[in-house]
Amino acid sequence: MNGADRIGRFLRRSLTLLAAICLFTPPAFGAESSSSEPAEIAALRASESRSAAELREQAIALRDASSDRRFRAWAGLALAEFDNDLEHADAALAGLDAVLAEARALQLPDLEFATVGRKATILVNRGRSAETDEMLTAMQALVEASGNPSWRAEWLHNRGVLERKLGRFDAAADYFQQALEILRGLGDDLGVARELNSIGMLHGRTGRFSDAMLVHREALALARKAANPGEIARSLRLLGVLHRNLEDEELGSRYLQEALEYVEERNTREAITLLGELTKSLLLLGRLDEAERSADQAAGMAERSGSPPNRVSAFTRMAEVRLAQGRVADARQWIDRAFESFEQVAIRDQIVLHLARAQVLAAEGRAREALAEAEITLAATRKVGDRILERAALLLHSDQQLATGDARSAVDTLKAYQALDKELAIDLAARRIAVLEGSLENERNQAERALLERDNAVQALTLSRQRLLGAVLLVGLSGLLIVALLLYARYRAAERSKRQAIESRDELERLHRALVDASIELERVAHSDALTGLANRHALARELVSRLAESRASGRPLSVLVIDIDHFKQINDRHGHLAGDAVLREIAIRLRQGLRVDSALARWGGEEFIAVLSESDLSDATAAAERLRLAIADRPVTVAEREIAVTASIGVATSLAPHPDSIDPLLAAADDALYRAKRGGRNRVEGTQPDAH
Repeated sequence: MNGADRIGRFLRRSLTLLAAICLFTPPAFGAESSSSEPAEIAALRASESRSAAELREQAIALRDASSDRRFRAWAGLALAEFDNDLEHADAALAGLDAVLAEARALQLPDLEFATVGRKATILVNRGRSAETDEMLTAMQALVEASGNPSWRAEWLHNRGVLERKLGRFDAAADYFQQALEILRGLGDDLGVARELNSIGMLHGRTGRFSDAMLVHREALALARKAANPGEIARSLRLLGVLHRNLEDEELGSRYLQEALEYVEERNTREAITLLGELTKSLLLLGRLDEAERSADQAAGMAERSGSPPNRVSAFTRMAEVRLAQGRVADARQWIDRAFESFEQVAIRDQIVLHLARAQVLAAEGRAREALAEAEITLAATRKVGDRILERAALLLHSDQQLATGDARSAVDTLKAYQALDKELAIDLAARRIAVLEGSLENERNQAERALLERDNAVQALTLSRQRLLGAVLLVGLSGLLIVALLLYARYRAAERSKRQAIESRDELERLHRALVDASIELERVAHSDALTGLANRHALARELVSRLAESRASGRPLSVLVIDIDHFKQINDRHGHLAGDAVLREIAIRLRQGLRVDSALARWGGEEFIAVLSESDLSDATAAAERLRLAIADRPVTVAEREIAVTASIGVATSLAPHPDSIDPLLAAADDALYRAKRGGRNRVEGTQPDAH
């Protein structure tokens, strides 16, 4: 960290502490001016710039130095919160029970409310939902008795967190929205930022990316305005994850790295979560060494914390790193350690664990066990409505169906993946078009207002000219000369106005063309594979439907080639993901060059390509496949002065009468042929002609 960064961080910490001292408010949602909390305790609880261990020692010192029961009770709450930050959950809960009893004895409802709320937060993060619900019921009773709006907002927020942990996203969103409306009315910018981030997290998990983007950006602006490092870090983290889900891994990783700069000493949980998310982004970028460093740091912090959610988050990321490195046995050990905390985490964390274990089983070659685990994961994601996890589970499920020889089911699962992927992509595309249209409409309205103002000016000029002409008759020739000069000047002004109006119309036309070009580009991106430039699944699906109809109408054969690069994982493991990407791009070029112009070619996923040949019987299609195989195998791919030998297996299927409603039987037959080629030793072509329907 350079000197400017250190100064900036010092200033942020100082502002945070100063705000706490001046306002005497705890960190959650604010408090009333009549709070019974001592100012020293409020400032201590609000501090983020020191470690939880240091703050805990100061809380003990303040408590022991006072004989005032109220002061000691509030110090007890601070002590329990710091115990929780140190992941001493049992000690924290015991301390909160003692504080709760004292708050009731002293009749301090604000202390009672703060204590019950903190206890609810600890319980919900450890998956103890029934006990959390009891605490929320107690909070609600205090809210109803007090009528305090900020208390109601905090209760609604905590209720929303419980609903989210239970996978009931619609109910959670409703609670967060109610809290948001209250906090907006109170002018609590920091509270509004928290609720916006909570709502945006739900939008992101359910695939509403554009809505998530809007609320997270608003939350970030409010968090910066409030100078709150914790909420700034959270906003940046959520934006980073969102961009990663939109397949912009580079921008996502930059957001995550910036977020780490705002994580304060006390906020260990946020640091572990951020490091885990950064690990995922770095893996996707192929930066394995950096990903390993982030994962090691997160795992070490999680180990020291002892927190079940922290351990699950960090250990599953470490397993992903080991899988990317080809160290499957190590990945198995990390997943087994993560599963030790299975019963102590929320539903979504449990789904993540099942997904990670399925990935390890697949890497171990235990396809049927991996398939069973993938089925559990897929059912769970659909139950909670998490579209992002569902997308990952669908792809894994399809891979394991193929690995167990169930090609037909694998095709159905890939179609479901394709439909979900398309739905998620449409959300972002629609938002971008809406933004462009909004910009165009705004420019059009401004231009129309400008034209109206200029028309009014021309009318005013005409009236003025008539008056001046009358004056000419009265004052004579000298006046006429003056008027003529004035008219000429105004005429020039009117001409300039007209020219400006024409220029505005030209600008509108330019914006319209830009909108059209942007729409065309969005269409191209939605149907192109970003790595190879070939068509993607979406585009191939459209092409297959069209060619299916043509083949049925003409009675001419239709052939499908499924092309899979042999041992592609070994290429990634030995040479790195960037080299693997270069191999895919080169193979795509060779395939395109080796096919007829009227053939359709797409990247189906991973290292698999599909070609569709109209009016080609099995003999022609097999010959074409053999040419493609030779084009791939005959010369190595050169990457960074290294030569990488590449071969491919190809399955060919031809039908004289494709199924009238579906291409699936032909795809399934091509997949079967591909697996025969794989089992036959790879680097070969196998063909089949399924029965006509």
